[in-house]
Amino acid sequence: MKSFFKRTEVSIFMILFIISLLGLIGIYYTLWFSTDRLLTEYKQKYFSEKAYQMSFFFRADLKDPLEASANRKRFEQMAQEYATPVEFVQEDTRQILYKNKLDYSKYNDPYVVELPIVKDGKTLGYLHAYYDMKEDLSSPAILRLEEELTHRRIYILIFASFLALIISLIIAKRYAEPMKISARYAEKILKGNREEFVPRVGTTETKQLIDSINNLLIEFNNVENWRKQMMEDLTHELRTPLTSVLARLEAIVDGVYPKTDKNLQDIYEEVERFSRLVSNVQQLSEAEGARFKLKIRKIYVTDLVRGVYEGFLFIAKQRKIKMHFNSPSMPCTAYIDPDRMIQVITNLLSNALKYTPPGGDVWVTIEILDDHFVFYCQDNGIGISEDELNLVFNRFYRIDKSRSRDYGGSGIGLSISKALVHAHGGQIGVESELEKGSIFWVEIPLDNQLVAIEGQSKNSEGIHEAI
Repeated sequence: MKSFFKRTEVSIFMILFIISLLGLIGIYYTLWFSTDRLLTEYKQKYFSEKAYQMSFFFRADLKDPLEASANRKRFEQMAQEYATPVEFVQEDTRQILYKNKLDYSKYNDPYVVELPIVKDGKTLGYLHAYYDMKEDLSSPAILRLEEELTHRRIYILIFASFLALIISLIIAKRYAEPMKISARYAEKILKGNREEFVPRVGTTETKQLIDSINNLLIEFNNVENWRKQMMEDLTHELRTPLTSVLARLEAIVDGVYPKTDKNLQDIYEEVERFSRLVSNVQQLSEAEGARFKLKIRKIYVTDLVRGVYEGFLFIAKQRKIKMHFNSPSMPCTAYIDPDRMIQVITNLLSNALKYTPPGGDVWVTIEILDDHFVFYCQDNGIGISEDELNLVFNRFYRIDKSRSRDYGGSGIGLSISKALVHAHGGQIGVESELEKGSIFWVEIPLDNQLVAIEGQSKNSEGIHEAI
């Protein structure tokens, strides 16, 4: 029984019906007052008509002077015939000339009708007739009206109650149905059916709740797909170095390959490559899972980028690649994690040098805008085809698969860079044309609002240079 009343539809119905009952009580009293007023007006009109009849009866044979016994006899005859407390008052002195024996002092709700008695254009006095509005009248018209008004109140109350019941049921069902649908779909999701989304129906708040459920479902599916894809990619990537190491070791153990320093060095390089791959996968997992904490500091952007740029000059010289640095005309500071940003810039410069042939050029540019800065890394290397532009930031994806092994890339660097840039509230993208080169760009807010700077205010921070 308790579970029945805890159902949303029943709860909404009970609330609406209780509110309706309060409304019905208000309707009942409104009807009672209105019908009572209508009955009072009808009684007043009825009593006024009787008083007019009495005045006409009394005025018909009125004699002068008023003290005449004929007039008194006429008054008593009228009072006896109409059986109503009545009195005749002289106009000038307001003195009661005639009065019958019926007492009106005990009337609960007295109603007085005053009518002038005019004879030959002269007002002789005023006739006062007294009636009790609360008495049980024997008039068939009044009794019929009272009965009709009572029945009308009952019929209206019954109809309003029935209408309130139907409306409460309809509204409760309408508002509860989207929740019931959502609950059924949520139960399906819990049982493993994550292909269907909850239909977006109901009120604005219900739709917001359904959107949240659907977004959580999308996020869960993305995480699940990421986990599956991660396992497949990781298995594929780890198999190659492990197979190579095992094959070389097996050959040395079997005596096929001699145990020379060169063979051991080759095995060491494969193990080292395997270690780098595991480290990169760990970094990617932390970045995409947001399990790291940015250490935001106020940094000179130009100094940070220049430090990374100068670190690659020797490598570029060895590969006979010219590097160019375009410094902004104005100083720029930004609130960023310098270590993570160095990691992003390093990945982009490393890729540019890897995929640029000897004699090529690499340009590093910083652009300062109103509320963010943009870092550009441009090369005139092998470029990226249009079909591959949307794939370069995917995990384990290599642009030039035939040469990637020689370059030693694992296809994780750009994925890590993307996750780190997004953690700073920024964006990363690429523009490229095959055999003509690529431009990678990173846009970062100058005043990062995603991470709270604890322990110190921005005004008290020093300027940290990152090298």
